[in-house]
Amino acid sequence: MSQTDPSPTAPTPPTPHTPSDASAAPRAPLPGEPGFKAPLTEKQLKRASQTVKGMVISVVLTLAVALPVVFLNPGSNVDTYRNRINVDEIAQQTVTTQNFQAISPQFPQGWYANAASWNPGAADGVGFWQLGIVKDDTHYAKVLQADKANPSWISLATEGSVPTGQTVDVDGTAWEQRVLPASKSPQTILTTKISGYTFVITADQGEDAFLTETARLVQVSAAAK
Repeated sequence: MSQTDPSPTAPTPPTPHTPSDASAAPRAPLPGEPGFKAPLTEKQLKRASQTVKGMVISVVLTLAVALPVVFLNPGSNVDTYRNRINVDEIAQQTVTTQNFQAISPQFPQGWYANAASWNPGAADGVGFWQLGIVKDDTHYAKVLQADKANPSWISLATEGSVPTGQTVDVDGTAWEQRVLPASKSPQTILTTKISGYTFVITADQGEDAFLTETARLVQVSAAAK
C-alpha cells in the first residue's frame, strides 16, 4: 500500500518594515560630531556657581551705594526749590563751631535759600560753607565759600571747570569766569576773593544776569562780615 507524503508547509515570511512605519528616535551627538557638548566637570560647575554669586553680590553692593544718593538728592522740581532754609541760624552755628565767617545774604523779594551747610572737606582739608540760592522758583545757583582754597580745590569743587580767560565786573569786583568741559552739562562759574575768602558761584549757562545778581548779594554779605 502506498502512502502519500504530505508536502511540508512553507513558513510565512515576516512582513518587512519600511522607514515610514515608525519615526526614527533622535539621538544625542556623539563625541567628535557637530553639536556635541561635553558635560561640565565638578570644578567648572563650582566656578560657574561662584561667578553667579559674585554678580549678585556686586549688584547688591551697587544698589547699597546708589540708592542713598538717589534718595538724598531729589530732582530739581518746584517742591525741592521751595524747601526754604533759615540761613542766619545755620551760618551763626558755623561761625561759633568753626570760627568761620559764613555769609548769610539778605534776599530781595522772590529770593531765598533752599540749602545751607558746612562741609568739613575731610578729603583735601579745605572746609567750606555752601548755599543753594533760588530766585522766583526758576533760577538756581550754588555758592561756595572757603578760606583755604587753591586752584586744585576750585577745579575739584566745580567738577573740573577751566578758566575762560575772561572776567566779569560786579560793582568794581572782578570775578573770574570758568566753564565746564563740553562733555558735561553747560554751566557757568564765577569765582573771586573777598576779605580772605574765596567765593565760587555756579549756575546754568545763559543765566548771566542771575549770576551777576547773585554775585552782588555775595559781595554785600561778605563786606558786612
